[in-house]
Amino acid sequence: MKVPAHDHTPPPPETVTSASSSPFPIVELFSGPVASTISQNSEALAKGMQVVPSEIGEFVAARIKANVEHYGQCTKCTDWSDLMELQQKWFKDTSKAYTDQANTVTAMTQAMFDQASDAPSTADIKASVKTNK
Repeated sequence: MKVPAHDHTPPPPETVTSASSSPFPIVELFSGPVASTISQNSEALAKGMQVVPSEIGEFVAARIKANVEHYGQCTKCTDWSDLMELQQKWFKDTSKAYTDQANTVTAMTQAMFDQASDAPSTADIKASVKTNK
């Protein structure tokens, strides 16, 4: 009995449609405007991750110092009216400090997002992908 011969000839290679074609189309998404956007946003995030914690750390240290000073002043009060006046001043100063800090962190965060606002539009990205196909 004769065993059928198997064809061991490799299949013909695919026709290359463009010089930039990739066997992995998803890789093409990470070139051009998409790669630029990812890089830009990553850099902005990295900068923010360095600055914001430092800013918050300085704020916490300043608040601890202010609270210690406040507690020291409380021990020098001779009657309830002095203590209430001091507490009201502390509350006003503390409220202002937290509001100012929230505005500072918000501005820093907004600056990070503003850096990303120069990112290409969805239409630009789609056009780039079509060009690279």
